[in-house]
Amino acid sequence: MSGVVPGSSLNAARRARELARTAEERVDVLVVGLGATGAGAALDAASRGLGVAAIDAQDLAFGTSRWSSKLIHGGLRYLAKGQVGVAYESAVERGVLLTRTAPHLVRAHPYVLPLTPGVTGARAATVMTGYLLG
Repeated sequence: MSGVVPGSSLNAARRARELARTAEERVDVLVVGLGATGAGAALDAASRGLGVAAIDAQDLAFGTSRWSSKLIHGGLRYLAKGQVGVAYESAVERGVLLTRTAPHLVRAHPYVLPLTPGVTGARAATVMTGYLLG
């Protein structure tokens, strides 16, 4: 599949023109990467009146975040891999988004993780500790 949508104005020629124009402009913020964080940063900067250029190697939300639930998570998946520092940083950043940077865009939502009989008590305790830390 070529990725070209018939009748779409999104094409290689337009991308080349817009990249050339962006290179000539002076902007306040350049956002590289338009996943959840990059798109949010671009929106926040633009909403504050800053001039923003946003670029991505692919299409908007092409990467992992387009397949995900669009959650701004607290890093539980990193904690599960033993990456405590990354999990902590992710939780702190989520807190900043929730309280200062984008409370108008980000809301906390409860969710349920079923602990089936196949999950050991130790594993359940680990999961609950991760939730509490997150």
